[in-house]
Amino acid sequence: MKTTTDANRYIKIISWLITLLVGGGLVFLFNMLPSPDMSKQNLDLQQSRKNKPVRAVTRQIKEDQARRSLPENYAQQLVEQSEVLIKMELQERLKTFQDMSKKMRKSKAEYLNRIETRKLPATAPADANNTSVARQIPQVVDKPLGANFSVQDIYDLLQQYELEIQRNNLAVIAAKRALSQGFSFPEVYNSLTMGTSLMPTFSELIRNQLNGAAWERSEMSNASAGLEIKSTADLNNYRGLLGQATRQAGLAGTRLENLFGVSKPGKWGQPGGFGSGSGGGYGYGYGGDVTANANNMNIKAPNRYVPRLNEDMVKAQALPGRRFSKNSDRKGWLYINTWYMIGPWENYGRNDFAFVHPPEIAVDFDAVYTDGQVGKGLAETDAHPTRMYGDTVWLDGKLRWIFMQSESMHNTVPVTTGHSTSYAYTELYFDEATTMQVAIGTDDSGKIWINGKTVWQDSGVSFYYIDEHISPFQFQQGWNRILVRIENDGGGPAGFSFLIIPLNK
Repeated sequence: MKTTTDANRYIKIISWLITLLVGGGLVFLFNMLPSPDMSKQNLDLQQSRKNKPVRAVTRQIKEDQARRSLPENYAQQLVEQSEVLIKMELQERLKTFQDMSKKMRKSKAEYLNRIETRKLPATAPADANNTSVARQIPQVVDKPLGANFSVQDIYDLLQQYELEIQRNNLAVIAAKRALSQGFSFPEVYNSLTMGTSLMPTFSELIRNQLNGAAWERSEMSNASAGLEIKSTADLNNYRGLLGQATRQAGLAGTRLENLFGVSKPGKWGQPGGFGSGSGGGYGYGYGGDVTANANNMNIKAPNRYVPRLNEDMVKAQALPGRRFSKNSDRKGWLYINTWYMIGPWENYGRNDFAFVHPPEIAVDFDAVYTDGQVGKGLAETDAHPTRMYGDTVWLDGKLRWIFMQSESMHNTVPVTTGHSTSYAYTELYFDEATTMQVAIGTDDSGKIWINGKTVWQDSGVSFYYIDEHISPFQFQQGWNRILVRIENDGGGPAGFSFLIIPLNK
């Protein structure tokens, strides 16, 4: 028995030795194999990243999200929301065009009458006083918009009015020249050429928005021209189209104002600002005397503005807040210092509110825009109205909403440049409908919307005051939406303040 047991023990030992030898041999052979070149792998990985950068992947993800379909009812709601402010803006522009049209028609009739009744020498051509061509210039029929008018309906009317006003102006110029120099009216009129700067058609705007690509249409769509809005990409394109429409209307308005010799009022006077608020705002503030007569287009020089508030006292007493209750013991000034902000967009050093940017169409905190400024800017760390402290940053054109909170009444913009447009958005809560006194100050200029209504707009380079505009506003029960547009074209700091106080404090 002992011999058998010893034999078994020897067999087990030999088996383990063989196993160890085989395993060791395999490990040795594995180590002898050529190791992978990690540096080459790193280079290959870097090259792969170069060939397919993260930016491209991100862009692909965004494109996939943009193609995401929208429920039909939801898409229709988004279209309606996107058009609210645009329609208001274009309707105001339409009233101005109609007034200009009446004035130009009257002026043309007066000058053509003078041409037709002037005495001519015997050597003058027989048709020297023939004004039939100018008399036959088509006139836009003044008729109210229908109940369910579209953005295209207003835009088309604006385009027709601009064309008529430009043509009638050409007739006036020809009549003036013929009268002053004794020329034949038909000869002078035929020698003149109307400028080529006119509003493009709405169809051209659509082609421009899609770079010539086709846009599907449907009779069931509530968008202008029956454009199909099936995805977020369609919605973004439609919002871009609306922005084009307001910009072209604004540029046309500027061209027509120049025909009448009307210069835009400066900082201390802005129609729709200190005078009458556009879109239901309150316009009897303390900003000065501004009178715009639609019949003669004369603008009265405004009185110089004098601040009405003791700024030091307001600073000492004011507190930050976004909620208000009539039962609160606090009855003094509240300043709004928490905002979502975005910018800057390029404004080319001029205050031209005809340039409409996406926040005026819809506030979308998830949106990323690629049409912002490119170049150097200053990311301010101090909200002081006259000093600029911060790091220099490089702007790549991409803009996102960011949350900002100031430590004082004055709010600065995300990045300061000398020629920019930025936006700020917040919401104020009232436990019941309340009339509050609102004090607004901007540097350099700006525009304020409350619940979609334009309550103030100014223009021109100026110093910052907390009370550039003061007027009461009826806030609704619940949350109230505040949108601020800030223009900077003076090369210095940019910012604004927004204060409220109970009307009967």
